[in-house]
Amino acid sequence: MKHNVITIILILLALDSFAQSRWAGAEVFAEASVTVAHGDYAPLWLSANRYGVASVRKLSNYERFGLIRPIEADSGRTWRLGYAADIAIGFGHERTFMLQQAYAEVAWKVLRLTVGAKEQPMETCELPELSSGAMMLGINARPIPQARLDIDWFNIPFTKGWWRWKLHGSFGLTTDGKWQESWHAPMTRYARHTLYHQKALFWQFGRKDIFPLTYEIGIQMATQFGGTSYNVRTTRLNDNQPIDIKHNTNLRAFWQALTCQGDDATDGTNPNSAGNTLGSYLMQLKYHGKKWQARAYWERFFEDHSMLTVQYGIRDMLIGGDVSLPKNPFLSAAKLEFLCTRNQSGAVYHDGTHNIPDAMAGQDNYYNHLLYAGWQHYGQTIGHPFLTSPIYNADHNITFRNNRIRAWHVGLSGDPSEEWHWRALLSFTKNWGKYEKPFDDPMCQQYFLLEGTYRPRWAKGWQGTLGLGLDHGPLLGNSQGFQLSIRKTFDY
Repeated sequence: MKHNVITIILILLALDSFAQSRWAGAEVFAEASVTVAHGDYAPLWLSANRYGVASVRKLSNYERFGLIRPIEADSGRTWRLGYAADIAIGFGHERTFMLQQAYAEVAWKVLRLTVGAKEQPMETCELPELSSGAMMLGINARPIPQARLDIDWFNIPFTKGWWRWKLHGSFGLTTDGKWQESWHAPMTRYARHTLYHQKALFWQFGRKDIFPLTYEIGIQMATQFGGTSYNVRTTRLNDNQPIDIKHNTNLRAFWQALTCQGDDATDGTNPNSAGNTLGSYLMQLKYHGKKWQARAYWERFFEDHSMLTVQYGIRDMLIGGDVSLPKNPFLSAAKLEFLCTRNQSGAVYHDGTHNIPDAMAGQDNYYNHLLYAGWQHYGQTIGHPFLTSPIYNADHNITFRNNRIRAWHVGLSGDPSEEWHWRALLSFTKNWGKYEKPFDDPMCQQYFLLEGTYRPRWAKGWQGTLGLGLDHGPLLGNSQGFQLSIRKTFDY
C-alpha cells in the first residue's frame, strides 16, 4: 500500500505538468487513500457515508481518478450541462475496479435529465459531513445507474413564491448481482439483474427574502423489482425448500413499480405490491439568518401500508437539528441527531384469515425482503449505516441482522484558518437485533471519528486528510485505526 501511495503522488505531479486541455468549469482530480486499523473491521466512520468507495476491512487502500463538470458550472444559463467519469482501483475491497460515477446530465430551466451513476446528495440534508445518514436514501452505498428526471423548485401559480414544489423520478438497474452471486453463502437468498425505481415530491412554504423561516415537507419512495431471485425459501411455495423465481420485467412491471401495485409469487392470498417497496416522509423547518442558520428536521421511514398511513402511531424516526455559526476560528457548525427503529409497527404480524379475521401488520423488518437481498448495494446499506450492513456478516448471508436500534449522534466541525478544517463525530447506539432473531442481550456500540484536512496555500489544488477512528462494543467489536487521503485537483 505504501508503494501505491508513492505511485499516485508521481502520477499527480505528471498530470500537473502535462495537463493542457481546457473544459470550462470542469475539474480533473486524483486521489489516494489508505486505511489501517486494529480489530475485526475498520472503525465505522472511516468507511460509512462515503458512497461505498471506502472498505470496511481493517487494511485497505484505493486510488481514484476522475473528470467532473458539475451542472452548477452553468449556473444562470437556460441550458446547462454536467458530466463525470470517476473510477477507483481498490485493494482490500470487495471489488478491485470500481466505476464509481459515470453520468451525463442536461438541464433546461427547472427540468433536468441525468443518465448514469451519480453520487446524489441526501434530500433535505445540510452539513452532510456531520450527519449520521438518512433512513431511506443515504450516502453510504455506491451509486445505482439510472435515468432520472428532476423538476426543480417552481412556484405554484398565484402564491407569489410562498408555495413551491419540486419532484423527481427514476428507473435504473443495480450492478451488484455478480457480487451477490460470488459473495453469498451457499443456499442463501440472493438476486441478479434487479431493477430500481425511485420517486419523490416536496413542498416548500415561505419566502426567505421576506421572512427568515421556511418549512419543507415531502415524501419519497423506492422499489426493487424485476430480475431473478435465487434460493428463495417460503412455506407458501414448495414447502420452504429453496427455489428460484424470475420476476416480470415487461412494461407492466415498470408501471406497477411506479404506482405501487401488483403482487409477488410469494404473497399467497394476501397480495401486497410487487417488489421491495419502501419510503419515508421528510420535514424540515429552517431559519435563514444573515450570519447564521439553524434547522430542525425529521424523517419517518415506512416499509408497508401500516407505516405509510401511520396506522400504529409514530414511534420510529430520525430527528435532528443543526446550526451553522458566523465565521470564527473555533466552531463552524454543529449537529445533533436521534434515531429510533425499535418499534417497526409492533412485534405481531398476522394476515387476516377466516378463523381469525383480525390483521396485525407488525414486524416490518426494516431493509430486509423475502425475495431480494434487502436495501443494500454491494453489501452496504443504501439507507442508514447504524442498521448493520450485510457486508459485516461473517457467514456471508446477505441480510440485515440488526435493524432495531436506538442511537444518539453528535457532529462538530471547525475552520481555524483558510488552510485547515476539522470535524468530529461521536455516536452512541443500543442494538436489539431484529424481531425474528433478537440478540440475547442488547448490544451497546460507540463510534468516534476525529478528522483534519489541510489545504496549503503554497500548493494549489493539493489536499491532505487524516482521520482517526475508534469503535467500542460487542456489535462490531473494538477497533482503532487511521485513514490518510491525498487529493490533487486541476480546475479548467
